[in-house]
Amino acid sequence: MPNPFSDACYPYHGGMHRSSAAAFLLCLSICACRGAGVGRDEGPAASSSGMRLQHVVLVDLADDADIAAMRADSDRMLPGIPSVRRYVCGTPFETGRPNVAKDYDLGIVVEFDSPDDYKAYLEHPVHVELVRTWKPRWRRSYIVDFAP
Repeated sequence: MPNPFSDACYPYHGGMHRSSAAAFLLCLSICACRGAGVGRDEGPAASSSGMRLQHVVLVDLADDADIAAMRADSDRMLPGIPSVRRYVCGTPFETGRPNVAKDYDLGIVVEFDSPDDYKAYLEHPVHVELVRTWKPRWRRSYIVDFAP
């Protein structure tokens, strides 16, 4: 069985301009850091390094009829993973700006206190099950991990 967390499992197959994706990812991350979504109470980072990590996923589903179900599963499953500090999931917001990405169905931002927390999330059975269930229904995805 292939590793569901390898780069090969999360290819980006065109469609979104890098600058649009970067701007969108930055906006999503700012919202996540400012308290939008679900997560633990604010306070100092749990890691001794003080490093927080952002995991940003943009998904374009093969069938638009699956959007609500994937969002519901993500909302139900991901916030309960112990290493998740903050979670937010949403759909595109029309700004009227031509340079803002619109070619995705769901945006997910998950924040972690440390690289160890991120690794625990990737390996957690709930995350593995969500990826195993929904990845076959993705047309494409764009995933960025960064430390603010």
